[in-house]
Amino acid sequence: MRGWRAAAAAVIVAAGLSGGCGGAAGDPDCPRGKATKVVPGSSSGRPAVADRLWVADGPGSVRSIDEAGGVLASATVAGVEPRIHPALVPGDEKLWVFRYDTGDIALIDPATAAVIRRTRVEPARPLADNQVLFAHGYLWIVQPGRLWRIGPAGQVTRSALPADFGPWAAAVTGRWLWLGRGDRLLRIDPAAPTAVTAVTVPESVGELSFAGDGFEATAINSPTVRRLDPDTGAVLGAITLPHGEQVMALAGGWAIGNCGDVVRLADRRTVRISEVSQELPAVAALGDLWVGDEITSQIVRVDGETGHVLARMPFTAADPDDPAFHLMAGPGSVWVLDGGVARIDPVTNTVTRILPAASNLEAVAF
Repeated sequence: MRGWRAAAAAVIVAAGLSGGCGGAAGDPDCPRGKATKVVPGSSSGRPAVADRLWVADGPGSVRSIDEAGGVLASATVAGVEPRIHPALVPGDEKLWVFRYDTGDIALIDPATAAVIRRTRVEPARPLADNQVLFAHGYLWIVQPGRLWRIGPAGQVTRSALPADFGPWAAAVTGRWLWLGRGDRLLRIDPAAPTAVTAVTVPESVGELSFAGDGFEATAINSPTVRRLDPDTGAVLGAITLPHGEQVMALAGGWAIGNCGDVVRLADRRTVRISEVSQELPAVAALGDLWVGDEITSQIVRVDGETGHVLARMPFTAADPDDPAFHLMAGPGSVWVLDGGVARIDPVTNTVTRILPAASNLEAVAF
């Protein structure tokens, strides 16, 4: 999953995600084979902790939610378009709220739900042209041709990006903020955002990721993941998925393929999640990989060390006839979002709904 957020009213799909094998089992472009069987056992990953869950709706109600769905605390960050919920972005133990429709920004103390800072930037139109993330102590908003940096004291700076460079892919490394679009990467110095270094890569960037195994970029409509130098952006190497399976996304050192497979980049271990070509929502959390199989409406847990499938958890989605959902990770928790919110218990490997699917909420855990 990307570490940035975009307006929910606009469908933001990484370039190349729509390409691939199609949606039928046994598609000739995809390798055949049965889904990997479950090997019950304890995870080699970390134990869960009680993260704080916050949700927001289009009218602007921002709420802290307990495990039963009750409201612990709330604040309001109102907008003008109630169909579009704001972005919720955690950073440095605070919660940032960004309204795509107005450009309003609020900083919330999660201990009290008090809004401790408000400021504003000029929103881009269409709303999908606003990319929001937290990095190196600042909230960043990427728009076509410009970059906003907002500090915790409310200070706002604006710097120029190349005129033809807009929001697409982003990653935060130990020293830099990296942006990607087309065959270019931009390296941003967080302390001096006007200091921008451009790097050319061999193919158009689909996604950027910085995980424990390094700085990586997917290409568009390609089976290739390139490993990049986190300081220079230079290509250090490349990994090609078996059978030419196209890379849909990256998650914690795993490549998510478009033929039902996930591949661990460190050793190319392949785990078959589904026998049907589909988009597989996935997150890395608690040392494991969690993948959504929307065809069977299951959450699949893959042990991050052994690669074994530890569990396949049934999940009743908002539309049981056409399940669609995505996964969200907190520092010590895993959640399922489908307009509502469900919590995954990593001890029992069960999924419990917290908020109804009709809620149409943005959510974040930290």
